[in-house]
Amino acid sequence: MRHESFRDPRFYDLARKHDVAIVFADSDNYPAIDEPTAPFVYARLMRTKKAVKTGYTTRELEAWAKRARAWAKRGDVFLYFISGAKERAPAAAEALIKLVSKK
Repeated sequence: MRHESFRDPRFYDLARKHDVAIVFADSDNYPAIDEPTAPFVYARLMRTKKAVKTGYTTRELEAWAKRARAWAKRGDVFLYFISGAKERAPAAAEALIKLVSKK
């Protein structure tokens, strides 16, 4: 869903009818649609930065941990670090796991 035209209740209803999750994209290039349409959340975090050892700052990761915990109330959460500085994705994932597990 890489265009603003997907922000449409008819699209949400169609995805919901078939239990298809709409990808939540954290990107400057794609819309971030947070509409529950399936019993799980699929998110792609695409802003890792090479200059930051964990790809995202601690503050940013804390905000994502909070959001992931909120999403988990809907069901499973599949959250991937992809794009950006890909070499930082493993460190970002490990740091986020620690933060999510804290609370």
